[in-house]
Amino acid sequence: MKFIIFGAGAIGSLFGALLSTKNDVLLVGRKEHIEAIEREGLKIEGITKGIFHPKTKWDGSRYDVVILTTKAYDTKKALEEILHKFGKIPVLSLQNGLKNEEMITEIIGEEYAIGGITSHGATFLRAGKILHAGTGETVIGELNGRITERIEEIEEAFNTCGIDTRISTDIKKEIWKKAVVNVVINGLTSLLRCKNGELLKSRHAEETMEKICTECIEIARAEGIGIGEEIIDKTKEVAKNTAENISSMLQDIMKGKKTEVEEINGEIVRIAKKHGINACINEFLFKMIKAMENVRHLG
Repeated sequence: MKFIIFGAGAIGSLFGALLSTKNDVLLVGRKEHIEAIEREGLKIEGITKGIFHPKTKWDGSRYDVVILTTKAYDTKKALEEILHKFGKIPVLSLQNGLKNEEMITEIIGEEYAIGGITSHGATFLRAGKILHAGTGETVIGELNGRITERIEEIEEAFNTCGIDTRISTDIKKEIWKKAVVNVVINGLTSLLRCKNGELLKSRHAEETMEKICTECIEIARAEGIGIGEEIIDKTKEVAKNTAENISSMLQDIMKGKKTEVEEINGEIVRIAKKHGINACINEFLFKMIKAMENVRHLG
C-alpha cells in the first residue's frame, strides 16, 4: 500500500519506519527532522532497532491513505493542508483526543474518515532519531462499524510489518477507551514528572488512577459510550507495557511546549459539564497542567 504519514513526530515516525519495510511510505514532518532522515535515514532504537528509509519527497503520485499523527490541536490545520495538497483521500487518525474523526468528517468528508488508536510508546530523541519505548495493540475501524475492503487492507499492511492490529466494529468506543487511558497516564505523569511505569509503584498514584477512571466511566456512559470497570485494568496494563515511556504530554512540558491537555482532560471536562457531571479530578489536572505550561519553573 501507499501511506502518507502526516505529522511525523515520535509515533508517526515509528509507524512510518515499520510500514516502509514493505510499503511505499511518504513522511511529512518538521523540516529539521525530515532533513536529518534524508541525510542519515530514520534511526529507531529501543524495542525496534534499525535505520529506515521512507520517502521524504512527494512525486505527485496518488497515495491510498493518510495516517494523521499531528498533535490534536493541529488537526484542523493539518486536514486543510492535506485537502489542499493531496485532495480528498482517506485519513486514518492515530491521535489523542475525541474530536479528530469529527474534524476529518467535516473537512475531508464522512466517507474519508477512519478511526484508530495505538498503545505503542515512542519518544522523539532528536531530529532523525526515535526511541520505541513500549509496545501495544493498534485498533482501527470505520466510523459506521462496517468491515470494508480498505480497512482490511490497512489491517493486513500493518500486521505484515509487525504492527499488531485488529479491526473494531465500534471504533468510537475504542477511541473513548484510549482517551481515558490518556487522561490518566498523560495527566498524572505530567503532574508527577515521571515515566509511565512509576504510576504503578506508588499506592497513592495507583489509587488516583482508579479514581480518574471511575470519573471518566460516568462521563462516557452519559455520552452513550458503554465503558465499564475493565478500563481500570486496561489503563494499568498500558502503564506497565509502556513503563519506560515518557508520555507525550510530559515530553511537551519538559520541552516547554504547548500540551494536548485541552483536547484530552479538557475535553472530558467539557463533556462532563454538558451532562451536569462534576469532573473535579480531571478539572484539577487540566488546570494544573495548563499552569505548568505557563509558570516559570525553578532550576
